[in-house]
Amino acid sequence: MNIDPNSTITRFHPYHGEHITLSEDNTIAYRNRSFANALTFSEKPLLPGELFLLEIEQNERGWSGHMRLGLTQLDPLTIYETGSIPQFALPDLADIGTSWIYGITKAHNSVIEYEDCEGRRCIKMGGTKITTDSNIIKTCRGTIPVGLLKSNRAFAGGISPTDMGSRIGVMYIPTDENKANMHYIINGEDQGPCVKGIPFNDAPLHVVVDVYGTTKKVKIIQLYVVPSLQSACRDAILGMISSKSIPFLPLPTPLKQYLLYQI
Repeated sequence: MNIDPNSTITRFHPYHGEHITLSEDNTIAYRNRSFANALTFSEKPLLPGELFLLEIEQNERGWSGHMRLGLTQLDPLTIYETGSIPQFALPDLADIGTSWIYGITKAHNSVIEYEDCEGRRCIKMGGTKITTDSNIIKTCRGTIPVGLLKSNRAFAGGISPTDMGSRIGVMYIPTDENKANMHYIINGEDQGPCVKGIPFNDAPLHVVVDVYGTTKKVKIIQLYVVPSLQSACRDAILGMISSKSIPFLPLPTPLKQYLLYQI
């Protein structure tokens, strides 16, 4: 059976905030001015256990706050047809209802500082986390090498979730027939459930990405396309040796850079 490769590509929705420019087949979202009106959505609803992964490609100084990420049961097309895309994810979209969105901050290592829709902040500790098998994370659409979830700079350490190159994912995992928990995966680390009891059967859940504040440009990392032989070999190598050992291997510099996702 022939499979259209375009059917597996994850994209942004064609309806978005007025300051967003999409490129690279709607897989890159760039805020072309201001700090607001940069709301974007996933083109398709997220499946239970499916991971939506972003990389921060560009930041812009002079603003406060960072990218906001989450899930909504509001249909992007309906939002567009009934008025206009809200200026902000928080509080505008959240006030409409059936949305679970938080502002990503510099906190890390299973302790995330979230902003609620009124600007207050709270600390939430990670709870039950996603289980991994060695260097593989299992999702409803197949297995993913953990190395693919990590930022290029994360291999060397010293990166925060809001830095350029940081990779941030969101997914929801059913806990029974009607309820699910939302998880953030930050540079390869599951932060535990940040929202519990989402009624995921009530309506489809689209990913919400607000390219807000210092976050200027984000790119979708493709997790479910058929990998090239070259990238498959890289994943196999990273599954057998620690990425920290790669700089010391007797290999050409470009090859080591490729293995560390630096090129």
